[in-house]
Amino acid sequence: MILNNAEQPLSPAVKRCVDNLQSPNPRLRSRAAAELGELQAPEALPFLIQSLKDDVNTYVRSAAAESLGHVGGAEAIFPLMDALRDSSSFVRRAAAIALGQLQAKESQVVLLQLLEDPNFYVRRAAINAIGKLGVPDLGKVLLPLLETDDQRIRRTVITSLRRLRTLEAVPRLVEILEEYVHSPSPRDLPVVKTLVIALGELQTQEVAPVLIRVLRGYVGVRSVAAMALGQVGDHRAGPVLVESLADPSTSLRLAALKSLGNLGYVEAAPDVRRMLSFVDPRVRRVAAHAAGKLKDHEAFPILVFMAREDSSPLVRPAAVEALTSLGDEQALEPLLALVADNNAYLRASLAFALCALDDGSPAVRQALERLAQDKVEHVAAATRQALQDRRNRSQPQPPATPASSSACAANQRETSWLRRLFQRG
Repeated sequence: MILNNAEQPLSPAVKRCVDNLQSPNPRLRSRAAAELGELQAPEALPFLIQSLKDDVNTYVRSAAAESLGHVGGAEAIFPLMDALRDSSSFVRRAAAIALGQLQAKESQVVLLQLLEDPNFYVRRAAINAIGKLGVPDLGKVLLPLLETDDQRIRRTVITSLRRLRTLEAVPRLVEILEEYVHSPSPRDLPVVKTLVIALGELQTQEVAPVLIRVLRGYVGVRSVAAMALGQVGDHRAGPVLVESLADPSTSLRLAALKSLGNLGYVEAAPDVRRMLSFVDPRVRRVAAHAAGKLKDHEAFPILVFMAREDSSPLVRPAAVEALTSLGDEQALEPLLALVADNNAYLRASLAFALCALDDGSPAVRQALERLAQDKVEHVAAATRQALQDRRNRSQPQPPATPASSSACAANQRETSWLRRLFQRG
């Protein structure tokens, strides 16, 4: 290994790239800069910064800027801000993208200045980067850019407004979507999708009527609109989502089922129940989750049958999760009978179900002990996590703070691999 200026050791792979940054061949230097970004090696920062500042080749400087965005580090921010004044639009664009990736709030002023750049791609990169900075007030600056005739710029502005959660933009976004719905065109499809996603994530109920119209009639965006309605949380969407369960489009059925569950639209329980016997296993799986969220106790015997007998290895664990959501202790007996099942995903889901429904019986304790020693590591790990979660629930919890809530959400994202797997697709 060799040492860099900060006396940090360089691995062989990083050393090879650093050496190649000095090559007389610009292609080799460019590739070396790109590879350092792929390696995400912090010890390479000073070499990438030097290439960004001093290399005579546009493509090498551009690759260095891009890699600094991947590697990260506060020391990269000001050199990247300087690169926004580079004579090459390629370098300016790469530097703007990198600053967005780094969420460098220090760069907001220079990125705003870049909105006047003569190059289209640089301006678009600046808009995108501004949306990633996490500075809500910047949304107001981007609002006027919605009035552009360029669909690509408009899409980027909408995405940035969504990321910044600029609620002041909602009325205008609704108006724009209304215009597209009034005169639909295939060429508008990308921007319409972007609008629908943004309105769903901004979660204001005033958007429900226009999203319902999209769901009922804008081909190519109906599934996206169904998902957005589930995020908005307006029960006016319930009837049209139920209608969508009869649509021939599988993607629309799946989106409608997910949203009905998210809405807690209990009136849909009989319709969701019918989907539990649908021929497509993807539909059965999502219908099981929806039935659980809707607390449909009439689906109990169907879910027990699915947990035992369904032909899909991923539908069965979903049925177990749905039974857990119902919270009915009568599920314990049929679930205990599955502890030795050959389906490892099912056994992993059983751990959480048994901990949630535990009536304190020796049978449940023995089943959990067996699962904790399962030969399949992810089953044993899921059981340990389920037991830890139960212990945490049994202890008094301090009042929640914003920081602790964020940490809890991050921990759930990190540990709930099984739920992510079952909800995928």
